[in-house]
Amino acid sequence: MAGCLAASGAFAQNYPTKPIRMLVAGAAGGSSDVQARLIAQEMYLRLRQTVVVENYGGAGGMIAAEMVVKAPADGYTLLFGYQGPLAANVSMFKNMSYDPLKDFSLITMVSFAPSVLAVNPTQPVNTVGELVKLAQASPGKYNYASGGQGTGQHLSGELFQMVTGVKLNHVPYKGDAPAIADVVAGHVPMTFTSLVSAIPQAQAGKLRLLAVTSSKRSPMLPEVPTMAEAGYPNYEIVSWFAIAAPRGTPREIVNKLNATIVDIIKSPAVTSRIVSLGGMPAPMTPDEFTRFLEKDIPRWGDLIRRANAQVN
Repeated sequence: MAGCLAASGAFAQNYPTKPIRMLVAGAAGGSSDVQARLIAQEMYLRLRQTVVVENYGGAGGMIAAEMVVKAPADGYTLLFGYQGPLAANVSMFKNMSYDPLKDFSLITMVSFAPSVLAVNPTQPVNTVGELVKLAQASPGKYNYASGGQGTGQHLSGELFQMVTGVKLNHVPYKGDAPAIADVVAGHVPMTFTSLVSAIPQAQAGKLRLLAVTSSKRSPMLPEVPTMAEAGYPNYEIVSWFAIAAPRGTPREIVNKLNATIVDIIKSPAVTSRIVSLGGMPAPMTPDEFTRFLEKDIPRWGDLIRRANAQVN
């Protein structure tokens, strides 16, 4: 036993000895992707091994998650995920192939982030109230885009329908970027999306931003009201992003990854960059992340059941 422990410790001490794959549960250009690449670059500087970022959008983020679950538990395949594949999908999909709490070695939370309600500027609305009146006049006529089934953006739209009483149709995409592209092109009139995706388009006059989904205004969009300020005080929903490894990853490697990534998130440059993306840094220990997830899974489940948003 002592020999095994010594070997495990030596393995962790030498880790990593080859490139690490970081599988992103989302398309290139979205919030998950941008933050993953930021973390990956800083991991290389600290661990002196390349971290290869690979994007696998679709299926509510579960394609990437399932690949990580099936990967060797050696610390060389990581998931950069969000609340969809790591929490909400437990209630969203009836036939998930994995259990977020049982099938991952949780590394750390990275950040929390609100979404923003944005419309194509050709829509005759400038406020949330005007949008609600427009949608109420034609129930079921209007679609809203999101970065995928089970994403914070998708569930932001479900909560919006619950608190306003409007009926919208959800159109999921494989990430923020293609969803935004179709709203900008006028194929879909509105979207709940990440701030990092929305702000450049709004600055270019291609989107109109109506409200953020957090309880407080974003420092990145100080002129954009919250949903509460727009007249819906019971509305608040934020997304989160996190890193996990396959179940059974040696604790020494989990701890090394946690220490490295937490140090990265806390560094002034990375903290500033996450804030500039509309997020709030939220590093945690593996145990803190586990306790958070134990509470968050049923919280998303309650919203999904009340919104009748199950997929199958």
